Amino acid sequence: MEQAGWEQQINALSVYRAFEQVVDGRHKPGVRYSVALILTLVVLGKLAGMTTLLGRAEWVRFRAGWLSTVLPPARQSFACAATSSNVLRAADAQQVSQVMNDLLTRVGATKRCGDDPSLYWLLGTCVENKVL
Repeated sequence: MEQAGWEQQINALSVYRAFEQVVDGRHKPGVRYSVALILTLVVLGKLAGMTTLLGRAEWVRFRAGWLSTVLPPARQSFACAATSSNVLRAADAQQVSQVMNDLLTRVGATKRCGDDPSLYWLLGTCVENKVL
């Protein structure tokens, strides 16, 4: 990531891909932004220190050019705080938590194991069986 030296810490596209698993609980007519995009923007804003949805919306607005290059689909505008609130209200909190937990587990395992896939598999098995 271009912002705050995040390139070594988190990949925005990986967060987006993880959130694609979350079921969108909104009514289909009028949906402009995917649930994956909204949740990704909320998480990235939170990681940047934004404590409110309004702060997150402002953070996104200032970084719209960069975000449109790293997140699909490429767009010039992003959702406002009210849209984020509606998505968060309709999303299944347990599913979102599980997706985030899985993502953070994979990121942590990758950092600990490096490029050795056998270590990653072993660590993944230990995590799933809660042997850590």
